[in-house]
Amino acid sequence: MSHKKILLIPLLFFAFLSTKSILADDTAASVNATPNNHPMGYYISPISTSTTTSIPKASTTSYRTGAIKVEALSYHLLSSANTPANLSSTDTSLPSKDAVDVSSYQSWMTQNDFNALKKAGVKTVVVKLTESTTYTNPYAKSEIQMAQNAGLNIAVYHFADFGNPASEASYFVKVAQSLGLPTRTTMIEDAENTSYTGNWTTASQTFAKTVRAAGYPNVKFYTSQSWATSNKMNATTLGAKNMWIAQYLYGKPSNNNLQNMQYGAWQYSSQMYFTGMSTSSPLDVSIDYSNLFNDNSAISYVYRVYNPNSGEHFYTENSYEAQQLDKTGWNLEGVGWSASTSTSSSPVYRLYNPNGGYHFYTMSSYEKNSLVKSGWRYEGISFRSAGSTPIYRAYNPHNGMHNYTTNAYEQNSLVKAGWKNEGIAFYSE
Repeated sequence: MSHKKILLIPLLFFAFLSTKSILADDTAASVNATPNNHPMGYYISPISTSTTTSIPKASTTSYRTGAIKVEALSYHLLSSANTPANLSSTDTSLPSKDAVDVSSYQSWMTQNDFNALKKAGVKTVVVKLTESTTYTNPYAKSEIQMAQNAGLNIAVYHFADFGNPASEASYFVKVAQSLGLPTRTTMIEDAENTSYTGNWTTASQTFAKTVRAAGYPNVKFYTSQSWATSNKMNATTLGAKNMWIAQYLYGKPSNNNLQNMQYGAWQYSSQMYFTGMSTSSPLDVSIDYSNLFNDNSAISYVYRVYNPNSGEHFYTENSYEAQQLDKTGWNLEGVGWSASTSTSSSPVYRLYNPNGGYHFYTMSSYEKNSLVKSGWRYEGISFRSAGSTPIYRAYNPHNGMHNYTTNAYEQNSLVKAGWKNEGIAFYSE
């Protein structure tokens, strides 16, 4: 995240520090982060790869993070290789921009901002859900919704305090379930809190075991490069390809000199400025080496859009189609459910009634063919059915429309209002 510790460096140590990596947990002072809400990368500091000795020049630099302006005392060495660079999403020399992470500190982001991330080539948004056993990101639901609306993959993380690893894991899962996140979602432990003095590897094993036992098998680990190489977070035990490594190099990273390729992903900067954003505020950015964030790549999202004029609910896997309808007066209600992308999964056919002006969805080829013979227009496979979550179908005898939902309460409410319960239409992941 863009809220980091600000390093206040005594003037007497300029020459020494120009050749030395600075550790955030040694001398850093907390800025903006609250005691129970730390953004990812809060304890991560730049790592010098240069031994160039140069005369430092002090200056004051302004960093804007959402609505909060932070004045940081920074020290610009004459060699640009000795300072982390502000990066632009239009710079093609950088490593790929596969993932960004957000928390409540990015509450300023709008739907257009998430659309801009998608346009810039971002594939995944990693959303903070929880910290300890008491904090839940109040913006997680809207951030997930907007990312999904933009057609972005979703992963989530828990900032570990580890008073009790199993309890924190259970709390993380409980919030994920409350938000309706599918079990294929990548669940990430953020391991960087220096206040925990126990065995991080053992605690992480307990955390992962608890999350997996609760039905979320895809558990990954975020930590600093120094913790991984020192075995504080043991890569052999936890699996190097399961690890997302944070290392912010001085200077500008290059796609011709990639680092940490033995791990699953590398968070290479906290200072990426994306074009087309509503606020000029940097975001963390990562390159994904081994599909770390996309264990749910076999899942797509089915968007639900409502026409307030006709009363029709429309369902589509195409995020662009959903957003275009939203712009023309329909209401994009978000993700209705998740669907399989596997061609071996059962297809759900989409048909259009040119007389009534509404759509119908079915897994039955017989039903599809019968409607086509009756004058309906076949529009192809809309999405695919798989998984164990039922999607209920209800019929409105007054206008001929159907409603599809995973929500049993919604289904029962419609039936009480006079709709006909037609049972389970298909399934969601």
